[in-house]
Amino acid sequence: MEKELYFDLSDEHAGGSLYRVQEGGKVHFAYEHSEYNDDTDEIKVFHTRFADFAGFWQMITANPQWYFLHPLFVHPEQRDFVAAQLRGADWSVSGDLKWQQSHQRQWTKVLSDPGKYYRPKS
Repeated sequence: MEKELYFDLSDEHAGGSLYRVQEGGKVHFAYEHSEYNDDTDEIKVFHTRFADFAGFWQMITANPQWYFLHPLFVHPEQRDFVAAQLRGADWSVSGDLKWQQSHQRQWTKVLSDPGKYYRPKS
């Protein structure tokens, strides 16, 4: 089984890493993610499988303010797509200009980081 980091993002109550997994010549995506509940101090861990990136993207963008998540890595294969999606983001839903700019800078950073940013050393 070959596993490659494909997308990594978080926010104050959740976070996860999407991996492209190749097994026996077939590819799928595995999202390893967790959620934190402030009220109960409980962390729940999930493993969700997607047949393709589109399924993962549909889940992420079910949150209409997905662009306020904190991205850590975007695979180079999806950077143009994500950049195009961000062009349609309504940043004004957050009245705090510094908050908007902070998230915009983070997206700009991860969309221009080296493609092998998180690759483990061989």
